[in-house]
Amino acid sequence: MEFSESQRNKCAACYRQFNRLEHLVDHMRTSYHSVHEPTCGICKKHCRSFESLREHLIGPLPKVECARIFSVRGCNLCLDILGSPNALRAHRGTCQLSRGNTGALLSRMANLGIQDDLNSRTRGSKVVALGCKMVGGGTDGSLDLCARVCLIDEYENIIFHTYVKPQIPVTNYRFDESL
Repeated sequence: MEFSESQRNKCAACYRQFNRLEHLVDHMRTSYHSVHEPTCGICKKHCRSFESLREHLIGPLPKVECARIFSVRGCNLCLDILGSPNALRAHRGTCQLSRGNTGALLSRMANLGIQDDLNSRTRGSKVVALGCKMVGGGTDGSLDLCARVCLIDEYENIIFHTYVKPQIPVTNYRFDESL
């Protein structure tokens, strides 16, 4: 028996589809969709990383409507959607990800060996918050290992986001714990 699109249960944040409502409920319980995840400026889909947002907009199999609008009004560097093609032209000269506008934060992170290929923007903020997603390591999973790092400014704009590969194997992904 085939399911039509209307019979499937869809996550409102990431648009992932499930055959059964129970599976959607499990997904919502464990996914922890965050306002700090990159979001498509057109359809508002949450993406887990800027790489997946880039694939959603301009990758090998982009979403057709989003790709059409992005091709006219989207910045290829910061993945923002502007109001008009004229606004896009003005934005490209001042885009904070352009090669001429790299900030001191990026050079400091590079000195530490930290890099983010897609979204390393700085906005000159005076207030910065650091958030880390921890997983468990060791035989019982109680050893804290950093798996994801995010820096945001005072306006909740993402300054830096990256995943971190733990040095030892992960034994507890901590899906069941609330944030």
